Amino acid sequence: MSEFLRCVEGIDTAATHAVRIDTLMVNIGLRCNMACAHCHQSSSPTRTEAMSAGDIGTVARIAADIRPRLVDITGGAPELHPGLRRLIGSLTEAGVPTQIRTNLTALLEPEAEGLIDFLATNRVRVLASLSGVSANEPSVRQGDVFERCVTVLRQLLDAGYGSTPGLRLDIAVNPVGVSLPDPAQLEKRFRAELEGDLGIPFEELIAITNVPIGRMREKLTRSGELGSYRQSLRLAFNPRTVDLLACRYSLEIAWDGTLSDCDFNLGAGLRVAPGVPAHISEFDLDALATRPIRFADHCFACTADAGSG
Repeated sequence: MSEFLRCVEGIDTAATHAVRIDTLMVNIGLRCNMACAHCHQSSSPTRTEAMSAGDIGTVARIAADIRPRLVDITGGAPELHPGLRRLIGSLTEAGVPTQIRTNLTALLEPEAEGLIDFLATNRVRVLASLSGVSANEPSVRQGDVFERCVTVLRQLLDAGYGSTPGLRLDIAVNPVGVSLPDPAQLEKRFRAELEGDLGIPFEELIAITNVPIGRMREKLTRSGELGSYRQSLRLAFNPRTVDLLACRYSLEIAWDGTLSDCDFNLGAGLRVAPGVPAHISEFDLDALATRPIRFADHCFACTADAGSG
């Protein structure tokens, strides 16, 4: 039994199971135009894992059947998958609310030509990852990444995002290295600099704690900080976050059709618990909506301090 599971059981044994499926997260593939140091999926331009056309159709049918509050599409960079527009179109036709997670720069790639207007037409929510609000910050000091992100944010603004009802733009922020995010301070700074200085409005800022798996784990191992970072996450455990753990209200579908409790478990190679339907071909809402959750010690990242978005 993991230490995290013992902590959860000590608070509420019911919290070891899912409650329902409000969010269906779909990791459509691991190819990305970037290779970020904090990426828990170790995505990069050389990754080839991608959801098949048949599985995209199955995912759309499942979403239409179970009617989640949100289908959350992620990757990699989902913009680079040739089946993305088909999936979004099917979800729109079924009346299922949809969100796409983007690193922003992928929307400038040839595969994404015209995609911003397509997203706006289909009323797709955008969760944009932005590590800082200045090109001089270490977290964004990678060539012209910050300038390209601002270019895309302005294109989203021109399409109505952040200002038109139904076109929601949220910002996701990962802290630098081993620091834990301070959501209140991040919100204050990003509001002042994005909305105030750059004139780019957004709905909500979501602070995401770096999870010690994937490329982030490799980086921490090389620097000798893995053990101390894990310990800092354990010491920052906040019991009040347990009831709101995203895995209790969501389910992850991977690019190969397998099922996990969350995108972090997928990155760690953990699929759903034994005895639970493990693939979209055997999808069973009743069994999956209240399934036992596979907790591991990397889950401490989601319960540190104020919790992780």
